[in-house]
Amino acid sequence: MYRRNGSSELAKLMFKNSGDDEKLRQLLTDTYSEADLTTYLHSDDPLLGRAAGFALRLIGTSEVIPALVDALKNDDRGTRYNAEYALWEIWSHSGDAAVDAMLANGKDLLKNEAYQQAVELFTTIIETAPSFAEGYNQRAIAYFMLEEWSQAIRDCKQTITLNPHHFGAFAGMGHVYVRLGKIEEAIEAYKQALIINPNLISIAEAVLRLHRQLENR
Repeated sequence: MYRRNGSSELAKLMFKNSGDDEKLRQLLTDTYSEADLTTYLHSDDPLLGRAAGFALRLIGTSEVIPALVDALKNDDRGTRYNAEYALWEIWSHSGDAAVDAMLANGKDLLKNEAYQQAVELFTTIIETAPSFAEGYNQRAIAYFMLEEWSQAIRDCKQTITLNPHHFGAFAGMGHVYVRLGKIEEAIEAYKQALIINPNLISIAEAVLRLHRQLENR
C-alpha cells in the first residue's frame, strides 16, 4: 500500500482513471486506506488535497466525516470543494442499498417538482431507516417546496440531531425562517451553517442582507 511516499501516485491514479468511477473506486480501495487519504487531504500540496477529497467521495465512510469537515476550511479552494462534495456523497449512503435507491428516486421526484410524491417516498425511507439523517433532510426540502413550514423546520431539526455537521439542514432551516419573517432565527441558523462550512457564499450574503433589514426596522 502506498503511504507518505505514494502521494504522487494518488494523483496519477486519479488522472489515468478519471471518468470510470467504478474502476477508480476499486483501485482506490485496493491501494489506499482511509487513513492515507485523510492524511493527504491535509497536505500542503493542493493537488494532492484535491485528489484525496475526490477519492474520499468515492470510497469514504462516515469515519472520515470529521476530517472532511475540517477540510472545508482548507486554504485551497479545490480541496474545500471536493471535501464538500465528498460529505454530500457520504451523507447519501445509509448502508442499505434499497434505502439508497429510494433516496435517489426521491431526489429525482424533487427535480421533477413532484413534491408530494417526494414527501411520501422520503417518509417511507424514514420509516425504514429512522436514524438516516438524509431522509429527513430531503423531506424537509420537499416540505419547503410545498410551503409546509412547520414540517420543514421539524425535519431540519431532526437532521441536525442525527448529523450535527449538516450545514445544509442549518441553511434550509434559515430559509424557512426567512419565509416566516423570523429574521433573528434565520440569522442564527445561517451562522451555524457558516461555522461548519464557511464556503457558503450565498448564505453569508443572506446574513448581511438580514442584518441590514434589522437595522432598518
